[in-house]
Amino acid sequence: MKKVLIYCLLSIQCIVLQAFKPVVVEGTAAFAKGGKIRFYLYNDLVLQQRKMLTTADVNKEGFFRAEIPVNETCLLSIAYNTNYGSIYIEPEKKYTIELLADEGMLPFIHAEMIGEGIKTKILPVDTAELNYKINRFDYYYNYFWQYFGSNIMSQPPEKYDSLKQLLTNRFPYNPDAIDYYSVYVKYRMAYIDLLYYQKDKEKVYDKYLNTKYIFYNSTAYMDFFDHFFDEYLYAGSRKVTKQMLYQDINEKCDYYKLLDNLGKDPVLRNEVIREMALIKGLGELYGMNKEFSQRNILILLKQMTQISKFKEHRIMAENLINYLLSMKSGTTAPEFSLKDAHNSTMNLSDFKGKYVYLHFFSTYCLDCIREMAYLKQVKDLYKDNIQIISVMLDFEQTKLYHFVNEYKQFDWLFLHFSSNYEFLDAYKAYNLPLSVLINPEGLIVEYPAKSPMDEGFGKQFFTLFPQKEQPKPPQNRR
Repeated sequence: MKKVLIYCLLSIQCIVLQAFKPVVVEGTAAFAKGGKIRFYLYNDLVLQQRKMLTTADVNKEGFFRAEIPVNETCLLSIAYNTNYGSIYIEPEKKYTIELLADEGMLPFIHAEMIGEGIKTKILPVDTAELNYKINRFDYYYNYFWQYFGSNIMSQPPEKYDSLKQLLTNRFPYNPDAIDYYSVYVKYRMAYIDLLYYQKDKEKVYDKYLNTKYIFYNSTAYMDFFDHFFDEYLYAGSRKVTKQMLYQDINEKCDYYKLLDNLGKDPVLRNEVIREMALIKGLGELYGMNKEFSQRNILILLKQMTQISKFKEHRIMAENLINYLLSMKSGTTAPEFSLKDAHNSTMNLSDFKGKYVYLHFFSTYCLDCIREMAYLKQVKDLYKDNIQIISVMLDFEQTKLYHFVNEYKQFDWLFLHFSSNYEFLDAYKAYNLPLSVLINPEGLIVEYPAKSPMDEGFGKQFFTLFPQKEQPKPPQNRR
């Protein structure tokens, strides 16, 4: 009977999940006519890891339409080239939006780092809609910080409460409600309390974290969690000593023992919060390689990906492992298949047995092109031992053909990234100049590699390939 009941409940759950209609997002993007819009969801708001779900073609009138399968409210990231915008989406709803962008920023590969990205405008304006409410709250919240932030933390409790009341009066919310907007406002308010009561974290924990709900998809909740436990294991806990961490990580490498010892801290008595804090803390301790074994930290995280009771934590641990190992010396360089100026496909694995100097550039990066004068010397000196590959990051693929014909003196392999954004993500190629040195076994030697304009560049290659002479810096370094 019990088995039948469980089966019925699971069947009902599956039917409910299947009954969810996908969210429809449609609208216009005048700047992207003839291009593609990409849509991402976050699977980890602590590390800000997002995965691409789908793409939508933008027609010649600038119209696009996409269906997004979600069964809970979450943040949707919308991208064109390397410009990003976002909206909050709720299950089974339809959104009509207008995407706006600074078209002067669109050609830049690192646009997200230096510009405002894509602005999203939801049509028609609805004051009861979630995005409108959050944007309105954020406007006043930021104004509150700008006006009171410099002195609010030094106020006595009565004055502090009255100042904070200015926000809560304008944006009343039910602290026990679990709808997305209420949680958003609550945990933005919680951040103010966190700063004010920073010497009494137990009070803040009891009010905001010692609950039965973990809001993994809430940007405000996860941002608050991230700030609350910033460097907590190493320097913030009174019960977690460095000696205990050293023993449980370096000597015993015991996940269960470590988790059990962390539970002695009142702020870590909640099992779910404790494991989340452990994942974050291990990521921070990994950078202290003189004190804590990086190998053991990776082992502990790997154990979590396999034995954690919480699906979200298994994803977080896996994401953290990938983040810690990404582009590190001694790890395997990500494989790629890219096309040259004549549309022939080349793979990184084609050059096994040789050193590869992977050089990213764009036509608007003048320093990148200046570097090529020095790379020419390296190619001529060590051509039997090294393969130079320059990858163009201009979005228009035809530019590669014109570039190689204009600069025929640069006689090595040139490829185009061909709108392969997974390739950009894998190599973190968002800020130029950037290069990567890869050994004959396909392992990363140095990331980012020394620029040809750096003083130690020639010496490094002279060490790898002893010759009668080493490359000399170009005469005109400007």
